[in-house]
Amino acid sequence: MELDSTSNGRQTRNRKEGTMAVYFYGCITMDGYLADSQHRIDWLHQLGSVEDTGYDDFYRQMDVTIMGKRTFEEIQGLPDVEGFYQATENYVFTHDTSLPIKNYQPIAGDVVDFVKQLDKAKNVFVIGGNSLVGPLLDADLF
Repeated sequence: MELDSTSNGRQTRNRKEGTMAVYFYGCITMDGYLADSQHRIDWLHQLGSVEDTGYDDFYRQMDVTIMGKRTFEEIQGLPDVEGFYQATENYVFTHDTSLPIKNYQPIAGDVVDFVKQLDKAKNVFVIGGNSLVGPLLDADLF
């Protein structure tokens, strides 16, 4: 993917003006899964440091994060969880009406409809979950 600098210091994919960029940045197991058989992602922490992955550079380009409830529950237990994703608007797809960590907003409904209504100038980071990734792929939003 080729990136261009923008006036706000972020980089975006080469795209038509007014077209949203949606990204999935993640790892999958060799057998094609995002999580292990118990729906955990703790295996990701064995892959090296954040500096080794380029993740920080990637995240600086994002405006919005969206994740599913299982992913949110996974990060809830991490140290300094309130420090995660401070520079972005963060949405969790869940039936819950509130979440225990500030800076995360619960969202119920269709992920495709939600993403389509976001500001078209935003970079959207999908943080895991086949229930989110699948419909977005089907709608050709990546």
